[in-house]
Amino acid sequence: MSSEKQTEGLNDRPKNAPIGQTADGLPDDSGRPVEVDDETIERTRRKLSDNPREKLLKEVREQEDASRRGSE
Repeated sequence: MSSEKQTEGLNDRPKNAPIGQTADGLPDDSGRPVEVDDETIERTRRKLSDNPREKLLKEVREQEDASRRGSE
């Protein structure tokens, strides 16, 4: 492949230059670790562990109940 540059702007690199973590070798982990508090971790854990079917059924029941209460 040619090493001719694609642009002269912010994305100035040869066409065959690897991007992101797609290059050979060890990844560049030079970024700072993300700071996350325990409450955020637990909230995310609960959200990810919810059964999507149960969540949908609960939402449908709530909408049906709201509809019944509103029509009386």
